[in-house]
Amino acid sequence: MKYIIFLSIMSSVLLFAGCQEDKHNAYGSDGVAPGLVTVNRIDNKPGGAVIYYTAPSDVDVLYVKAIFTDSNGKQREVKASAVIDSLSIQGIGVMGEYPVELYAVDRGENVSQATKTTISPLLPPVQQILPSIKGEVDYGGIKVSYANPLRAEVSINILAYDSIQGKMVFRESFFTSQKSGVYSFRGYKSKKTKFGVYVEDRWGNQSETVNFEVTPIPDDFLDKSLFSIFKLTNDMSFDEYGFNARQMWDNRWSDQWNCGHTSFKPLPHFLTIDLGSTAKLSRFKLYQRGGYELYKHGNPKHFKIYGTLDINKLPPYDSANPNAGWTLLKDCHSFKPSGLPIGQVSSEDIEFQNKGEDFEFDVNNLVEVRFIRIENIETWGEQEVSVIGELSFWGEITKTEL
Repeated sequence: MKYIIFLSIMSSVLLFAGCQEDKHNAYGSDGVAPGLVTVNRIDNKPGGAVIYYTAPSDVDVLYVKAIFTDSNGKQREVKASAVIDSLSIQGIGVMGEYPVELYAVDRGENVSQATKTTISPLLPPVQQILPSIKGEVDYGGIKVSYANPLRAEVSINILAYDSIQGKMVFRESFFTSQKSGVYSFRGYKSKKTKFGVYVEDRWGNQSETVNFEVTPIPDDFLDKSLFSIFKLTNDMSFDEYGFNARQMWDNRWSDQWNCGHTSFKPLPHFLTIDLGSTAKLSRFKLYQRGGYELYKHGNPKHFKIYGTLDINKLPPYDSANPNAGWTLLKDCHSFKPSGLPIGQVSSEDIEFQNKGEDFEFDVNNLVEVRFIRIENIETWGEQEVSVIGELSFWGEITKTEL
């Protein structure tokens, strides 16, 4: 019996010893912390810096990391492969000196001692953009122009005074990486309003706010339920391939299967619409057919828009001059923010079209109309077909037909 008990105890000891986990180093790691990173030079950039370094000679070094605290007091970390010679620090919103610690890390996640250095970022993009911000009165709001020479990814943000809250309140943002541009913030009543504009980058750095006070130009939204097709000689049908012309004003867009669609015939293509209201049109939005067809297929690239108050006073149709009697309101060229070739779109392209592409009429020559005529001259996909996702119109409404 004593012998059996002895064997049981020994078996338990051996089993426990066998279950102890052997300590192994990661594959390719020697288990020893790497040597120091050597800083060769620092190139300070707007809002950041590029640190050029030499990684230690340890064969198992995997990457180099930099740890620093940014201008918002947030500790951040940037990593770069040990086989390259530099890492980039971005997103610092205030000029100054910022301590940085560099570490080498090996395959076993052994970390070297710190190599300390200091960067001195130049004027950050949000501060560079701020002096260029200009605001001017616009239809239903304020038009903001900007210069962004570094093509930084930023948002232009609008504040408006709220009389109920008694303070400036955030309203909306416009995201851009364009070198320069103009954007209209709309939807405001035609009364004197105080607006504020500031710039923000993707790290949360903000510029100061620039204030403007303007009285927006009247900009009423035309009721789309009153729209209808008024087919003239040689106009195209937008009801082809299972689509319906009414989908061009059903308040839905960015949908590949919700649009007006013609058959395939040589351009130009004509479309005539009865707005159901008489108005001095200020502007309109054309939303492209979305989905996979954005900036290609039959989406209008170059088109003209005409207007008339009384369609019954037009001269007889003449194929040599199909727009006789119509007033040219706008020669329109669609814009693609990214500039990418056909078939390629960026997130900025998608957002731009989701908001609708804005076309303004001459504020000094507003024409009272009831009927509009679109002449599609060139498409983004260089195809002989026309597709339109949605149309919206604004202006000073003078009469609504019942």
